[in-house]
Amino acid sequence: MRKLWQQLAIATNWPVLVAVLVLSGVGILSIWAHPKANGPKQLLFLGIALVCMFAFQAVNYLIIGRWAWGFYLLSLLAVSYTVAGSRLSLPGVTSVNGAYNWIKIGGGLSIQPAELAKVGFVLVLARYLRFGSNYRTLGGLVPPFLLAAIPVGLILKQPDLGTAIVFGPILFGMLFVAGAKLRHLLGICAVGLCLAPLVWLSGDAESGAPGLPILRHLPALVKPYQRARVMAMLSRDPAMLQGTGFQQEHALIALGSGGVTGKGAGEIPVGSKVPESHNDMIFALIGEQFGFVGSVVVLVAYIVLFAAGVEIAASTREPFGRLVAVGITAMLAGQTFLNLMVATRLMPVTGVTLPFVSYGGTSLLASYLSAGLLLNIGQNRPLVIARESFQHG
Repeated sequence: MRKLWQQLAIATNWPVLVAVLVLSGVGILSIWAHPKANGPKQLLFLGIALVCMFAFQAVNYLIIGRWAWGFYLLSLLAVSYTVAGSRLSLPGVTSVNGAYNWIKIGGGLSIQPAELAKVGFVLVLARYLRFGSNYRTLGGLVPPFLLAAIPVGLILKQPDLGTAIVFGPILFGMLFVAGAKLRHLLGICAVGLCLAPLVWLSGDAESGAPGLPILRHLPALVKPYQRARVMAMLSRDPAMLQGTGFQQEHALIALGSGGVTGKGAGEIPVGSKVPESHNDMIFALIGEQFGFVGSVVVLVAYIVLFAAGVEIAASTREPFGRLVAVGITAMLAGQTFLNLMVATRLMPVTGVTLPFVSYGGTSLLASYLSAGLLLNIGQNRPLVIARESFQHG
């Protein structure tokens, strides 16, 4: 116990610890205020997540890295099980809001394998990049993209677009730090942007603009409800705002109604009517209860967490640890950015949780496992007497 405390007391660990505890504390208060949420259950999830964080922090990250492929494959099997459960009758797999994301394990508990797949992907990609260098060629980028494409494809089959999107920042961030050529990464992004209009218009009955009628005969890559969410985000039509756009519109109202100091803990007359406000839209509950001040506290906590992650990565010369720190930071930052953009109506609804804050056991567990890895790397960085990691001639 004394050794554990000494490890946690390292200067680089305090920002991580303080930030995640502040975020979880605000999350617990907001969840407890919501009549449809289960505050005591979230406290149980938090206790389990803390134990797992300390377990990931206690074992040297280089030892954990040896099990990267096992963790990755196991998480893929669990995600595949939910996808299979959407077509077959499998124990524990049921539809929740039209998606098959969960596996019930009894006692009112369930797990969301896609959340754990993100952590597995960070570990296995860091393992792959640590022992390879051909990713500096365009053809050499194929294996890393395949490692991402497999879980992303399965997660989209559930479907869970929000979680799938988070793999993007992880992949590009880790490749960039590992030494992949910037022009290759920017070129791939440019190709993706060029294909975006075709993805949007394919299979759309209204895509018969002059010169583009063939697009309506292509398979539809964007689902009807996804189109509706995009249109609802852009629309000010009262009928649309009371339908598909209801969640975002009223989340924004709840967020702004708190003013400077908020209505007080437990006071969420507007937020309690927002669908899934204790999950995807919990930032609206924070704004309503604690106002602008509370929202700034949350944002500052995230900035401290991400800055600590960058500092740990920058000062770690051991390649695997540096890559894991970058991947974890990119994952948490990407997920946070996506959630806040949705909550403030700057992106269409995607259904992604706010790390350390939103209600949900698996999301909280994945976030705390990630924090445990950052703590682990910060305290166990070996002294490397060699040239800088990923230097290439």
